[in-house]
Amino acid sequence: MSASREKKKRFEERSDGQEKRQVRARESFKAKKRKKLITGIVAIVVVVLLVVGIVFNSTLFYTGVPAVKVGSRGYTAADFNYEYFSSYYNTYTSFSNTYGEYASLLLDPSQPLNKQQYSDTQTWADFFEESALNQLQQLTILNDMADADGWNMTAEQKAQVDSTINSLRSGASSNNYSDFKAYLRTLYGKGITEDRLRSLLDESYRATYYSQHLTETWQNSFTDEEKSAYYDTVRDDYDLITYMSYDVDASVPEDSAMDSSAAREKAKATADEIASARDQASFADVVQLFAPEDQKSAYEDPNACLHRLTRPDFISNSEARGWLTDQARSAGDTKVIDNGSSYTVLLFLDRNGNEYKLANFRCITVPVEADADSGEVTDITRYEARTKAEGIVAEYNTDPTEDKFAELADQYDTTGQTLFENASMGSLSVPEVEAYIYDENTQVGDVETFYSGEKYYIVYPLEPGEQYNLSIAEGLMVSEKYNSTIEEARDRYPVKKLLAFGFTKKN
Repeated sequence: MSASREKKKRFEERSDGQEKRQVRARESFKAKKRKKLITGIVAIVVVVLLVVGIVFNSTLFYTGVPAVKVGSRGYTAADFNYEYFSSYYNTYTSFSNTYGEYASLLLDPSQPLNKQQYSDTQTWADFFEESALNQLQQLTILNDMADADGWNMTAEQKAQVDSTINSLRSGASSNNYSDFKAYLRTLYGKGITEDRLRSLLDESYRATYYSQHLTETWQNSFTDEEKSAYYDTVRDDYDLITYMSYDVDASVPEDSAMDSSAAREKAKATADEIASARDQASFADVVQLFAPEDQKSAYEDPNACLHRLTRPDFISNSEARGWLTDQARSAGDTKVIDNGSSYTVLLFLDRNGNEYKLANFRCITVPVEADADSGEVTDITRYEARTKAEGIVAEYNTDPTEDKFAELADQYDTTGQTLFENASMGSLSVPEVEAYIYDENTQVGDVETFYSGEKYYIVYPLEPGEQYNLSIAEGLMVSEKYNSTIEEARDRYPVKKLLAFGFTKKN
């Protein structure tokens, strides 16, 4: 190899080595820079995570930022949770009061709400969420309307807020909570303080009382002619129907040789025979004749098949309801309805258009006590109860005024209800009392005593109330106006769930 070629080769090798060293240097620099960058990023992430942890463990997302927006008004997660859990507690309390220990079959407090079905399309969590959002929307609408109307609560109405908070304090005490704030958090979730609760209650009561103010204002805005015309459009839902009804079993009797066709044919013949009766007494007689032997005693009472002053929506059989409410019905009309497994026989007796005045009266109830030894009601205990009732009437006659009767009611009655207001026909449990109260010859203050069901009833009639059909119409008209007012406003108050809504439904 020539000297020039060797020199060139050494130059190339040095150049190549220098380039590699430069590459290695650059790579080393990049690695150090990358390590420094990563170290910085990790430090930043750690700081962010610490901040997020602090924020998430604070009440910021519960009280500091809106979770729901209604129109231009923002509500926090804590606000929503209050409405959500209030709806839940109210619903469960209602179930518990109605169904007792079986309430958990409908709503089980030991199970997550999002794991229990309210309907085919909603869980209980979905239902309570919808209820809470609707409540917040309606609260906003009504409070804005009250602001525009310049309306505020009275001192007595505002006192309801303190009463509710005091009731919650009692609940905290009875549940062994020394810290009221901790009790509120247990009930309604993180972020609910007494101050926030008071503000929410104030808005809630203001909305409630303002809605009452609206309805009271609207109640006086309709004429009797308008109410009467409106009632005519809904009378098929509200007129009171008096009728007789009996079901003839069409199934094959046990130990019978007949087939189902023969059993139905026999039942239809029986139903047609009963339908030949055209008045209450005849209907009762023929039912008693054809009733199965083990049921005959139950139909000895001529009123056993009577349905008196019944609202149409209480008639479960839709075909029966349609026939009974037909305007063409006349007393004595009968019908047989084929139900498949039975035949229902109907006898139409009367239709009441609610054109009467609602009853107001006072009543003192004197029960007949059981004998202390036998535990049975006897002629002696009946005599004692009658003597007591007569003594009360005699005492009333010394000063025959309503105030005196009310005083005696407070002294002697133990039922807890002595004043009955706006009682409608069919709503009273004692027919004798109802008949007297609605008798057109009965005068205010005409005290009478009635005996029924081992009790004596001393009755003091008061001035009657409004004509019932007009009262029904007015209530429906006010309700329609209120609902339409709120519905029209909803479009101006759209509900939007925000990022912080993820912190709702937790306590």
